[in-house]
Amino acid sequence: MRKAEKTRVVAELEEALAQPGALILTDYRGLTVKEINELRRALVKAGGRMRVVKNSLLKRALGEGERADLKRFLEGPVAVTFAPEDAVPVLKELAAFAKTHEQLTFKGGWMDGRVLEAPVLEQIATLPPREELLGRLVGVLSAPLSRLVSVLQAGPRDLVLTLRALAEQKEGQAAAGA
Repeated sequence: MRKAEKTRVVAELEEALAQPGALILTDYRGLTVKEINELRRALVKAGGRMRVVKNSLLKRALGEGERADLKRFLEGPVAVTFAPEDAVPVLKELAAFAKTHEQLTFKGGWMDGRVLEAPVLEQIATLPPREELLGRLVGVLSAPLSRLVSVLQAGPRDLVLTLRALAEQKEGQAAAGA
């Protein structure tokens, strides 16, 4: 690779690293080109983009900034997956692919301003979709409120039922006395 091409690749990586979102490093050793292309297509559908780059170029692009700790994962073949939007669908896609292709393994990544180890990435991949988590949160937050409403309604409701039963009893006694 010529120096101009290396400079261009580093500049592209720096630009991609400057974007918000997650970065996932995986070891793809043993996958065929066909399998890698299949994974790339699946990742694009999930909102991610996978790229295989030389470790030396990625190290240069990472520089000395906050993501410099990722350099420790750069041993052996590394594929970089960028997830500019929501990283969870991209991680799910990588994890699903890794289940059927044991050669693909997580090395580490960057998400929400910190470096993540492979086991943490695998745990994040098992999370339910964002919409489901939000639904659960709404349910958890609304449950105490609905219980409070039930308790507050119980007093007046019981009073009305008691008064109605008392009125019916009085009517029954009046009808029996007449």
